[in-house]
Amino acid sequence: MKTKPVIITLSIVAALICGFLFARSKYLVKPERAEIVAFLNEFNSNVTLGNVKSAGRYFDDSIDKGLVTTLVNILSNKTGMNNKGKPMFAVTLNTEDCEITIVNPDLFTATVTARFHRDSINLNDQLSTIAFTIHKNGPNDLKIYRVDATSFTKDYKAFQNAVINKTIPETDIFSLQTLAAFKIAKGLKARYDSVLWFQHVEGKPWFYVVSGDVPEDLYYEEVADNPTKYSKFHMGLLNPDLKEIIPPLYQLIHNIGGTLPGMIEVEKDHKKGLYNTDGKLVVPVEYEQLYPLNATDEYLALLKNGEDYFYLQKDLSISNKVEDFKIDEALPRIKDLNNSFKLSDKSTKNIMELNSRTDLNSLVVSPSYMVELGLLPKFINLPNPLRKVREDFEGGGSGYVEQKYSGTETKEDNWFVSAFYSVFNDYLDGRTGLYQTKNVLIVDKKQNRILGFDESSYMGGYEGGDVLSGDCNENRITAINDSLFEFKTTSSFYQPLFTENEQIEEGPYYHYLQVKNGKLVALKGSRIFPTQFTKLDDSYLQGCYIIEAGTYKNPKRRTVDHLTTEMLKVMKNEIYASYNYKFKEKRWQDVFIDRFNDDGEDAKRNISVDDSLTAIDKYNINWINSKLNPQKPATLAAQ
Repeated sequence: MKTKPVIITLSIVAALICGFLFARSKYLVKPERAEIVAFLNEFNSNVTLGNVKSAGRYFDDSIDKGLVTTLVNILSNKTGMNNKGKPMFAVTLNTEDCEITIVNPDLFTATVTARFHRDSINLNDQLSTIAFTIHKNGPNDLKIYRVDATSFTKDYKAFQNAVINKTIPETDIFSLQTLAAFKIAKGLKARYDSVLWFQHVEGKPWFYVVSGDVPEDLYYEEVADNPTKYSKFHMGLLNPDLKEIIPPLYQLIHNIGGTLPGMIEVEKDHKKGLYNTDGKLVVPVEYEQLYPLNATDEYLALLKNGEDYFYLQKDLSISNKVEDFKIDEALPRIKDLNNSFKLSDKSTKNIMELNSRTDLNSLVVSPSYMVELGLLPKFINLPNPLRKVREDFEGGGSGYVEQKYSGTETKEDNWFVSAFYSVFNDYLDGRTGLYQTKNVLIVDKKQNRILGFDESSYMGGYEGGDVLSGDCNENRITAINDSLFEFKTTSSFYQPLFTENEQIEEGPYYHYLQVKNGKLVALKGSRIFPTQFTKLDDSYLQGCYIIEAGTYKNPKRRTVDHLTTEMLKVMKNEIYASYNYKFKEKRWQDVFIDRFNDDGEDAKRNISVDDSLTAIDKYNINWINSKLNPQKPATLAAQ
């Protein structure tokens, strides 16, 4: 039976880590640390001896045995992470000194240190960690149910690439033009503090130079949001003649030609501008938004400053303020907002490389408007055709990023236009697998602006991601008022029903979006059903749902177009569960254990939550009761 996914940390052991629902054990005796360590030591002994079959018995039977074997082969140094051939270095687990966290009496995690070492070369050992989630099924009966190898995967790949660089001639790894760029970049360190990237344009390298220290979290944090921390970090750009085309004044410089052909977008303090490749500042760095227009348009770009809009004209001059401008009419003209596209190593021209001998990816710095609208991540790593990636190499990044446009919607009585998208990211690194987000743009006619929102299509209780089946595809935006929207979109959440081995796999999820500081921000909620922020009516009974039943190996799926009685019961009791209610029937506790009550069965629960219920909660409980028992008087009692 397909169940809740979590972060996939090793593609070859996806089924090990994709998560599943397991029956709660009747044995609630808290295991002693010695019992856990002894279990892990026994497992590690079999791994060390290469007893793959014996080590596999430490995993739960519901996990695919072939994938367990693959993981054990990696840990016992029989194969590398690509599951082919002998590994290039050794992995050693230290289970004796593991860090143990008790989740509840029958569930705990053990974080084990792994050491990577290759003794025959001059390379320091590296430490990493791998976490095992272990369940106590009964006396002397422990099983591994989940593996989190996020750090392990990343560190393994980095160490393997370091070994390769120490043992394989560089001409067998890098193209001649990459080696030439490395050499020039090394010489530029006499002029600049570092060279971050180089981009090959028509076969010649351009160099992204840095004045100051490169922050460790450059790729993860919004630089302009922390100006003090990044006050000594400035980027510039040199052309192939090593002439400074863009001085080191900016917090971010984008790919050459990435936003507009022949132009280079720059950012500083949330403002954007454009240089041309001759080093002329074509658009001063003073605009809040910069929207490139379709190639067939009479203008090159649309510029926004405050409430005013301007055009970048084809002669590279900037127009006067456009009078009576309407952004909703311009939406179809903005590049890539009215179509689908796919970014991959085959679609990317003028390859940008990291100035690194161990990171083998190419780099795309997405246009700022696509990032601000939530359609693309700021940095995208793709396979690099200029580096001779062998089977031994462990890459990362994404195989591709794809945007699928689902159309726009305008209602005569509405003051906004909405556009819907799905964005797919084929991760190759620590979260290996295909992930999907649901995206919406709202064109606010009153404020003459575009707002964007994106969220994972997976809204389950555990961290993870998933790709929707496509059997349901609902998208709808409703304006509750001028600054609050309801975004209904098909999502996956794997919510168990009261019936054993039955769950809601997919269905409509309602995001409630507020406009704050010119951005769409979701109200924080933890419920699957829309009972927290709005009063229900009969329109909420309708929706496309996929129900899954059966077993892990023999799932049975059906589609319904409305909330069933069983689903209404979950909807009602979810309200109580969100206040940590102590249900009279243990099964209801299990239904919500993954979404609420992180402390599991040890959690302190409330006998009554009536005083915590909001007016909306009480209204919705009575409304649900009226659907479950039309003849019965309204009551707030939970099941």
